[in-house]
Amino acid sequence: MKRSNILCFVLILGITLCGCQTQPAKTSTTKQQLDQMDYESDDDFELSLQSSIGKEQCFICGTPAGGLLEYYRKFDSIGIIHWADMSVTDTRIREYDNDGNEKIDSGYMSTMVNSFGEDYGSIMTHSQPDRCIAEPNIHLGEIDTIDCETLKDQLCQDCLDKVCEFYEDQVNSDNDEYLESTGYSLIDFTTRELYTLSDPYRGYSIRDYMIRYDYREQGDGEKYIDLLIFYAPIRGEEG
Repeated sequence: MKRSNILCFVLILGITLCGCQTQPAKTSTTKQQLDQMDYESDDDFELSLQSSIGKEQCFICGTPAGGLLEYYRKFDSIGIIHWADMSVTDTRIREYDNDGNEKIDSGYMSTMVNSFGEDYGSIMTHSQPDRCIAEPNIHLGEIDTIDCETLKDQLCQDCLDKVCEFYEDQVNSDNDEYLESTGYSLIDFTTRELYTLSDPYRGYSIRDYMIRYDYREQGDGEKYIDLLIFYAPIRGEEG
C-alpha cells in the first residue's frame, strides 16, 4: 500500500514538473519590423549587377544603333534621363540648331513638357537660352522608381555600377519618401557623365554649369523635384 502511494506521488510530481517546463513562444515578424531591422542594421544596402554588353553598345558612352544620345552629343548642354523608357530631355539652357551650332540672341523663352505615360511622371522645363537659365520641374510618378535589372542590357558595367550606386545612396539615406527620384538622372551631354537627383545631394558644379535642386510635395501627396540650372563660365573664357 505504501509502495502504491509512493508511485502515485512520484507520477503526480512528474506530471506537475512537466507542466511547469518553459515552452518556446511562437513569434512572427511583421514586414514593418523587418524594414526597421534593415534600417537598424550596420550594413548598408548594396546592389551588384552584371552588365550583358560592352561600352560600344552602351546607351550612355557607346553608339548603339538608333541611340537617342548620339543626337544630343552635338550640344554643350545638360539633359535629364528618364530610365523607365530611356528617354532624354534637353533642358535647352543653350539653344542649338540641328548641326550643333549655338544660336545667340534667339530672343525667346520656351516651355517644354515631356510626359512618360500613366503612373509615370513628367518634366516641364522653362528655359531662357539668351540668359542661359533653365528651370526644369520633375513630377514624380508612382512607379518612377528605377529597376536596375532592366538596365543590364542597356548600360555597360561602369555606367550600370554608377546608376546602381545612385539607387543605393537613396535607400541608405533612410528617406524612402522620394525613392521615385531614382528614376531620373542628369547627364552632361559633353562629358557623358551621370549625376543623381536623389539624396543626399542638392546640387552640382558641372564644368561651367551650376545646378541646384530640392524636393517638394504638393496637394494629395504629389511629389516634385524643382531644379535651377544656369551657365556661368569664367569671364573672359566664354566660347
